[in-house]
Amino acid sequence: MSTNPAISRLQSGDGADDSTQRGCTSWLLISCIILTITTSFVFGWGLAAPNMYNDFTEPFLKGKDSCSVDVRAHPLSNEAAVVPMIVVDNNAVADGTNGANSEKRMNENGDAAADEKSDDLPKKKHGVFNFFAELVKGIPQTLFLIGAFIGAITGPSWVKVCDRKRTVFINYIFCFASSLCVLLGSGFQKPWLFYLSRLLLGYQGGMACAVVPPFINEISSQRVRGTAGASFQLSLTIGILVAQIVGLPFIAGTCERWGWGLSIVFLLPLAGVFVLFLIPNSPTQMIGTYNNEEQATIDLKKLRGTDNVQADLELIREQTRQTGGGKTESLSILQVLKSTHYRWPMLTTVVLQFAQALSGVNAVFFYSSKMFEKAGIPKGYIPYANIGTGAINVLATIVSLFLIEKLGRKKLVIYPMIVMIFVFGVLTALVEYNESRNNAVLGFISVIFILLFIVCFAVGLGPIPFLYGSEVCRPEARDSVQSLGLIANYIGNILLSLFFPALNSMLGGYVFLIFVLFVAAHVVFLWFKMPETKNKSIEHAEQFWNIAVKNPNEKLLSATANA
Repeated sequence: MSTNPAISRLQSGDGADDSTQRGCTSWLLISCIILTITTSFVFGWGLAAPNMYNDFTEPFLKGKDSCSVDVRAHPLSNEAAVVPMIVVDNNAVADGTNGANSEKRMNENGDAAADEKSDDLPKKKHGVFNFFAELVKGIPQTLFLIGAFIGAITGPSWVKVCDRKRTVFINYIFCFASSLCVLLGSGFQKPWLFYLSRLLLGYQGGMACAVVPPFINEISSQRVRGTAGASFQLSLTIGILVAQIVGLPFIAGTCERWGWGLSIVFLLPLAGVFVLFLIPNSPTQMIGTYNNEEQATIDLKKLRGTDNVQADLELIREQTRQTGGGKTESLSILQVLKSTHYRWPMLTTVVLQFAQALSGVNAVFFYSSKMFEKAGIPKGYIPYANIGTGAINVLATIVSLFLIEKLGRKKLVIYPMIVMIFVFGVLTALVEYNESRNNAVLGFISVIFILLFIVCFAVGLGPIPFLYGSEVCRPEARDSVQSLGLIANYIGNILLSLFFPALNSMLGGYVFLIFVLFVAAHVVFLWFKMPETKNKSIEHAEQFWNIAVKNPNEKLLSATANA
């Protein structure tokens, strides 16, 4: 085990003579803003924006004129959900009752008795029918998820070809291509271009999630690494919120402007093309991959706001020596899976991302519109209520920026998850009890618990899975471990999107009990196997797991000392 002093003194320090303990400098802040606003904000936009234009995109994809639909008969996204993480649009899949009720209300004869007969249909048959009907409407979001899945798998390959800054430039290209497809598709009535745009923007998001958090980790000082890493999730939630606001009828939520509402986000990467070259590159990659210590020193001085960056340089040199004594090659996903050295960093990262996907966040937001309606909120105002939940999600994520370096990662993940278990138990009782009574007071109480869940999610499971993998993995494995975690996240969301509608139809409010089991299982695993990474070195995490740290230069150094 290494006893390098650069690693040992990471446990404490005021930053006076230790560059790893420097706080947030102006260039670190600027770098995080540029990186996240031009990548994760775009991904958040891609997650949320389509939900705001369903009334126009659905007829468009059927070859009809979007302006031929009377949107007054379809209040804006009454069943739209705020999607706070890497998720698919469960509302397009899960809300089986919405399409059926619309059919009943708009039957040609307007016969109330016909409605009653429809209600007499067996629930299972009715639910299965609606599930497959709504599944077709979810194809655009499914393509988005497929694109994100591919982006997460192939993301590390881009870093092998070029440095991290150039990789971000490449990420911009997929956003430009997606926006162009949306504009051409909406302008020339070409639905296939719309589908292609979703696939491309999904790839942009998956790739960004795989390469940007490690980039932020490598330019951040040890002292503020967690806060800087959480900026990725904060930017994503802001992207979701802004996309919802832009999608309101008085901005872009019309049949003439929905194409621009979906595509205008390309302006951010366009600005990034001109400002990204200003920020420093990854010092870790400059030394480990390109053996360019001179450039790494220049970048570190800029990032740390001081000329004394020896502590950071020593730390990077030590990590490079431990991974091979020379050039650090990025490992492939297959190499990481085969290596026992990265087993626990990989497993805990995957479990964290899986916990995020299966935390029930989609289910809670699916029920949010229904709860708002039962609480007495008029249907026309429900989109604004959903925007309010998006705003709370952003505010709670901002709070996590301050807590993440005070309380640590492990506490912010586990304790809010324990509260989630309690929230799910209460929501199960409220939803089932209020299903037949439709009591506004109980609906209002349900809304309070939904907001409590959002806060619990946003302060812990929201940001921490993105930064954790980079904090416990050595440089050569960071990108692949990050990708494996994202793959687990997407698989979790695919499972949720496929099975939640049927489970919801069969179990009703009791469906929340499934999430109780998921969350409880993840809490137990993480309690015993997740190390605290706040202001800790990678070596500290390896000690926690009893991983042997091999220094390939140990014999050489010993021989030199004896001579």
